Formats: sequence, structure tokens, C-alpha cells
Amino acid sequence: RGGGRAGPRAMGPSARRVASDLALDALVLAVAAAHVFLAPYAKVEESFNLQATHDVMYHGWDLESYDHHAFPGVVPRTFIGAIALAALAKPLHVALVFLRVLDSDESRGTKMGAQIAARLALATVTVAALGRMRRVLRSAFGEAVGVAFACVVASQFHLTFYASRTLPNTFALALTTLAAADWFEAHVERTSSSSSSSRDVNVSVDARDFRAVFLLTASFVIFRCDTVLLLAPVGAHMLRTRAFSLPQAVNWGARCVAACLAITVAVDTAMWAPPSPSDDDAFGSSALWPGSEGIMWPEGRVFWFNTYENKSKEWGVAPFRWYFTNALPRSLGTWTPFVPFGALNEPKTRPVFLVALCFVAAYSFLPHKELRFVFPALPLCDACAAVGVVEAYTRLGSRQKRVSKKRRDDGRRKGSKTSDVATKKNDERRRKNALGVFLLLGVAAVAVAAHAVFASAAYRNYPGGEAFAAMHAAETHARLGTETPTRVHVDVAAAQTGVSRFGESVFGPDAFVYSKQEKGAFVETSFDAFFPNPDEASTRAVNVSFASCASAASAAERASVTGASGRPRNTTDAWWFRLRSVSIAACFAAAALPPPPPSFAAATAT
Repeated sequence: RGGGRAGPRAMGPSARRVASDLALDALVLAVAAAHVFLAPYAKVEESFNLQATHDVMYHGWDLESYDHHAFPGVVPRTFIGAIALAALAKPLHVALVFLRVLDSDESRGTKMGAQIAARLALATVTVAALGRMRRVLRSAFGEAVGVAFACVVASQFHLTFYASRTLPNTFALALTTLAAADWFEAHVERTSSSSSSSRDVNVSVDARDFRAVFLLTASFVIFRCDTVLLLAPVGAHMLRTRAFSLPQAVNWGARCVAACLAITVAVDTAMWAPPSPSDDDAFGSSALWPGSEGIMWPEGRVFWFNTYENKSKEWGVAPFRWYFTNALPRSLGTWTPFVPFGALNEPKTRPVFLVALCFVAAYSFLPHKELRFVFPALPLCDACAAVGVVEAYTRLGSRQKRVSKKRRDDGRRKGSKTSDVATKKNDERRRKNALGVFLLLGVAAVAVAAHAVFASAAYRNYPGGEAFAAMHAAETHARLGTETPTRVHVDVAAAQTGVSRFGESVFGPDAFVYSKQEKGAFVETSFDAFFPNPDEASTRAVNVSFASCASAASAAERASVTGASGRPRNTTDAWWFRLRSVSIAACFAAAALPPPPPSFAAATAT
């Protein structure tokens, strides 16, 4: 402009906004990705979607090889999330291997790289949904609220930790967050443009309202039937604010339910169809989820199990107040007081707060309670907290400004010789060093510290996965040049604490054969290793056990396995490893039966 010299153009407002959006989303994604790399293993609650994602990625159309035919779980779950996640994870895995962020399956020896890629893909989807909510808040309340929302989310442990976990609740969380963003954005624009009384009612429905209803319907029909408790208050608010007329709501809702039912029934009926009897797994297990032969609507079965039969209480019950006095304060952390503060001081956030409150209150009537059940309420609470943080900062700054102005006026009346420039500098310094700012920074610091404490505990919560990886690393090296595959038995405790099909060997059944058989000799004995004939030169045995950090594998414990002669007390037709999870703390002890593999002893000596 003006004939100036050529050079890089100044960043315009739109470019700055895009850069800010990318930076804030990258902050939240970096925290979620850090959890993935530091704790790559999964718990039993995540197992169905994780195993299904593995099967889609590695078995494809070979449905008879899928894990759920042998281990269907207590209730069936949909394959739609696993199929979508596998479609995202497979190219991401290839890209990360190409960029040398992850090792290839062949160099790693297992498929854990693909599991990390799958979790990163899910984290990206969840963070994108949270980013959509943040942009809506920025448009409604200003840039500061958008920044505050990203900082609040990034400083909280549970939302970022579970953003990559393959729980049905996490898949539903992405949909409910997008739906809440659409609903709130349409509501803010509708109320700011004209009052409800002057609006031409129901001439046209905002596309975002249509989309919000569809996303909420998909979340409860396909992934989590309990999110219907979120659709109820959102739908009531839409009717009250005349976003929909009652006939329009019934018509659109019925169409959404029919479409989502058609999708899930078509996909899951095919995926849950039992395999032919001749294709049962090698260990004779033919367990199938009851009712898998026929029409399959997984969430319908879950709804029946949890509500009509009320069997979820067999996993524990909690009092009505538990979500309000335990789960939400633990998840929101030090930002909890800012949630009602933001709702009280900003009228626009009150519908968001009331929707979250109604959802959690309705869920509190179910006796069995877990934090993951109320995941959809967390972004709504964080939105109110972000508004509350900015409101508190603004009020504290305004108060400090008023106090400074009063002092300056008093000084002038008293004939102070202080210049106006010096007074303004002093006032600015006082504002920057206001006590309220330090209090807010202290709240943030405590939130980050609590995040670190929770994370340090969570990373030690997967002893089964750690032992599974250590066993593969050592045994793959020890069995070089041998022809007999190593047969591994995984017991319930190990499967619940990190063992998955992604952790299995990439070299197939020629190297390792696995079983999760729970009946027969593997339950009746406490031996950790089994072998066909201790006199054969090719025999190998490894004992992998878990103990608390205060105890290691003592000689007495080894004697209980090997017997007085130094040889194992029990034999079978193959070598088996039994992985036992006695403690959350992962302290590994290796007891090598004769002849011991030196590589494994070196790898697990600590």
C-alpha cells in the first residue's frame, strides 16, 4: 500500500483468527496425545470397540475371525464406531510410520503402533468437536471466552484423558458436543436477532437445529441410549423458544430415529451374525451373545438391560448425590465454582447450565453410576466455567480500575504533584498486579497440578499391557531359529488391565498362539508356565507375574511353581504363559524355568 517496499503482508484479522483457532485446538490435542503415548494401553471398558477396530483394520471382510464371536461381552455394542475409527486410523498409521513418528509393525513385533494411531484418530475427532464448541463460544461472548474454554479443557484430566479412549461414551461425546454447539449457536443468533414474540414462528427451522436433533438422535440410537436424557431438555428448550413447532419436532425426530435405526440394525445384524460351527476358534469356544441370531439393535439391548432389568446395579450403586458431590467436582477440578458463577452472571449461558443440570439430575436416578456416563455434560459445564472465568477477570480488573481512579482524584484534590503520566503508569502497574489475577493464575496452577497427579496414577494402571509387551519383546528374540510357536494364555485380570489384540505378535500363529480360555486346567491351576516335556532341549518357559511394588518374586514363590525338583509341577501339550494381575502397581518379576531364556531375564530383571 502507498508504494511501499515489497515484503510479507501483515496478517489480516481472518488469518489471525485461523491461526488462533489452530493454536488452541493444537493445545488441547497435544494434551490428549500426550496421554495416548504415555498410557497407550486400554482397560476392559474400552475392549469391545478396541478389539473391533483391530479386527476391521487387520481382518477386513473376514468376519469369522473377529474377536466378539468368542468374547461378546455382557451386552452387545455397535460396530459403527469401530468401522469409522478404523477408516481414520489406517491411513493415519501409514502416515505416522512414514514420518517415523511410530515404528512399523514388523520392527515393533506387535501391532501397538496401530492402536496408538487409532486412539490418536479418536482424540482428533473429540478435540475437533470441542473446537467447534469453542468457536461458538467465541462468536457469542468474544475471543477471551474462547481462549478460556481451551485452557479450562486442557487443564482438566478426565476430558483429555478419555478423549482418545474407545468407550461408547467417547463416541457419543463427540456427537453430543457437536449437537450442543449447533443448538447453542442457533439459539444465540435467534435471541439476538429478534425477540420470541416478534419472530414469525415456525416459518423455517434453522438447519443447525435440524442437525443438533439428528446428532443427538444418532448418539442415543447408535452409541449410548442414555444420551436421550440430553435430548429431552434440549428438545424442550427448542419447543419453548419456538425453534420447532410440535408437529415439526415429532416429524423430524421420527425421521431421525428411523434413519439411525436402519443404519445400526443393518450394520450390526450383519456383524453379529454367528460364524459357521466349523469356524469356531481353535480352543473350542463358541460363546455368542444371547440373541445374536436375528435382528440386532445393540443399544436397544443395552437399554433393556440397564432400565427394565436394572442389572447394571450388579456393578455397584452410588447415592443420588454422587455425580454432584464427587464425579463432577473431581472432573471439573478447581474450575467448579466458575460454572454456576458464569451461569448466574451471563443470561446467555443459563440454558446451557440448565440442560447440563437436568441431564445429570435425570441420570442420578440410575443406581449404578460412573463418571463416563455424564461425559456429555462436561463440555457444557466447561462452557459456563469459561464464561465465569472471563467475567471474574473482567470484574476484578474493573474494580481495580475504579480504585485507581479514586486514588488519583483524591491525590489531585490534595494538591499532589504527581503528573498524570506517572499516575497512569502506576495505575496500569496496579492493574497488572491485581490480586484477582494472581488468584485466577493460582486456580489454573492447581488445576494443572491435579491433572499431573491424576495422570501419574493413571499411567500405572495397565500392568497387563506392560507385561504383555515385555513378554513379546523378550520371547520374540529368544525364539529366533525355533519352529514351535509360543502359546500364550491371558487370564481375566491381564485382559482387564491392558492386553488387547493390538498387543499380539504381528508374525501370526507361526510365532505365537493365544488363548483366553477361562474353563478347564487354566482355572484349576495356579501355575504361571506350562510345557510339554521338561527334558526336551527345545523347551522354553517364562513366568510373568505382577506384584505390588513392595514385593518381588521370591524363591519360595518360584518353588511353588517349579516344585522341589526345580521343574514345573504341571505339564500340558504346549507352552503357556499365564499373566496375572495382582496389583495395579506394575512391578514385574521374572522366574525363568529351566532352561531360562537369558534375553527375557535381562529384560525383566527390574
